Amino acid sequence: MAGTDVTTGPGGSPAPELVVLGRYRLVDKVGDSAGTALWRGQDDRLRRPVSVRFAPLDHPRADALRRAALRASHVTDRRAVHVLDAVADTETGCLVIVTEWLAGTSYAEQLVDRRPMTPHEAAALALEVARTLEAAREDGVTHGHLRPELVMITDTGDVRIRGLGVDQVLHGVEPGDDPGLADVHAVGAILFAGLTGRWPGPSGVDGLPDVPLLKGGRTPWPGRVVADVPRDLDEIAGRALRTTDVPKPADHYTSLGEVVASLTAALATPTAPVHPAAVPATEPAPRRRRTGIRIASVVVAIGCAVGLAYLGLQMALGLGGTPLSVPRAADRPQPTATSPSALPTAAAGDQVLPIVSATDFDPFGNNKQENPQLVPLAIDNNPATAWTTVHYKAADMSGKGGVGLLLDLGAPRPVSAVTLRLVGNGTDLAVLATDDPAKKVTTFTSMAAVTGAGNALTLRVPRPVTTRYLVVWLTNLPAADGSYQGGIADVRVLG
Repeated sequence: MAGTDVTTGPGGSPAPELVVLGRYRLVDKVGDSAGTALWRGQDDRLRRPVSVRFAPLDHPRADALRRAALRASHVTDRRAVHVLDAVADTETGCLVIVTEWLAGTSYAEQLVDRRPMTPHEAAALALEVARTLEAAREDGVTHGHLRPELVMITDTGDVRIRGLGVDQVLHGVEPGDDPGLADVHAVGAILFAGLTGRWPGPSGVDGLPDVPLLKGGRTPWPGRVVADVPRDLDEIAGRALRTTDVPKPADHYTSLGEVVASLTAALATPTAPVHPAAVPATEPAPRRRRTGIRIASVVVAIGCAVGLAYLGLQMALGLGGTPLSVPRAADRPQPTATSPSALPTAAAGDQVLPIVSATDFDPFGNNKQENPQLVPLAIDNNPATAWTTVHYKAADMSGKGGVGLLLDLGAPRPVSAVTLRLVGNGTDLAVLATDDPAKKVTTFTSMAAVTGAGNALTLRVPRPVTTRYLVVWLTNLPAADGSYQGGIADVRVLG
């Protein structure tokens, strides 16, 4: 096909050390796909790795690719791999699509290496995928062709999705021709793969073996492929996949919202009874490891570095608790804030809740990071050390919207107050609660807010708010040496 060789572009074909679009330096070629080439590169301006895809300008889908990439660039969910640039470059004669480069392993690699995945882990990962696709749908973008290789688990345990919009242009929508229903199917397939170690299709995908089909070419539910599949997860996978038969009165899911609700409910309840395996006679069931292996065993089995990443995945996906529960707005009096001269202490009866982890939270930043190396200083119980923002030219961060710290309490817990020691005087801030920190910050629940805060304060709500995740959200910063900078020296959550 004419126009599919990306090494023949005029003016400078892709090659190591070539700088494209004035800032992206190519490092090495990763692979070819559907007439496009994928490279690992370096953003010389921001000193970060990037992924660079080249499609010749006369590629039959070049225009559609560019439109899809531009639409995908508007997806703000943090679990989606962000599109940074999509430019028709005359120097290389190619459409150049630049995205984040992720350090981690794909879901396919996790499964092919036969690392154990419990039903809870498989369901939690599928829920993260479903939430990501649902958030993208709200921004007007579908995936349409999700595969295990496109679900990434980063070195810190985060789940990220590659190829939004672009992959369906390159490879088509599968199954069927409705990308929305294809995304519902994809979540079912991801869950199926985690429960069985197989891909629910007529042929294997990304190194995973296929599954023997039933009469009429239909896909069996996972409980007919392996033993020990919880009944509720078996049904969720069966109803999400478009290629299964679903007994009446149930029916196939028709939206990602339905799948998210079902997975959330399954993870919040005790494990349901399992279906005995009834494997098709055409092929014996694959030998499956016991699913009760604890994370500590993973560390022993596959080494400390990978074990820690897997532990991070466990922490990131441990969503099997009570959903966010807050009083109705009409029932919620205004919170109170006090600013004593010293670090506030818990009132009688208050319990200091554990903060399992803290991360910088910068959803509107160019690189989504705000001094991450300083975050531990905010939870080290030492008010003399602090996480600080970068320096800004304006107190409102030039309209950025805000920046802060995301606190993970490990499980949904009733929160009655947050005590803070801040850097500087005059910070505007809010304490936000959410059951899903990857959603848009505008969907978070505001528990309390204060303007012009001193350097020590307590924000208290009249009724406890049950949540796992809190964000201390700074929206206006104090003056600091000719610029504006805020920070958090100490934070404690009280229940």
